[in-house]
Amino acid sequence: MSTSSRAAARDLAAIILVAVACPAALFGGAVVGGALLGCAAQGLTPECALNGILISPILLLAAGLVAGVLTTGWPGLGFVSFGVVVGMVLIPVLTSAAGNPVPIDPVQGAIALAWFLPPVALGYGIARGVARLLARRRAGGA
Repeated sequence: MSTSSRAAARDLAAIILVAVACPAALFGGAVVGGALLGCAAQGLTPECALNGILISPILLLAAGLVAGVLTTGWPGLGFVSFGVVVGMVLIPVLTSAAGNPVPIDPVQGAIALAWFLPPVALGYGIARGVARLLARRRAGGA
């Protein structure tokens, strides 16, 4: 496999990882501490909301960290951002497929994007910053 095809595969893996992490952060909370899955079934409770507020960003930050290891540079940040948008589109698609459609208007979509993108971008930035520091250290600088 050539270097460019490996890089393309890693970019695609980063997009898929982040796209899957967005619905997982919203609905997959039963696996990761109950974040918002119970809210969908039982209604919004203080415990459910607290889990969603605490666990979802951590899951998204972790996805950003892994994506930062997979892909690099400004194009990588673009791929990761595109993955968040794909993940946001997956949420209403998955809820409609499950028979419980969530009507989303553009304002709610923008709010969701503003909630999901920063933790992913922060995780990506941390991973790239650490990689850059390690590369500089190996090169003998700093």
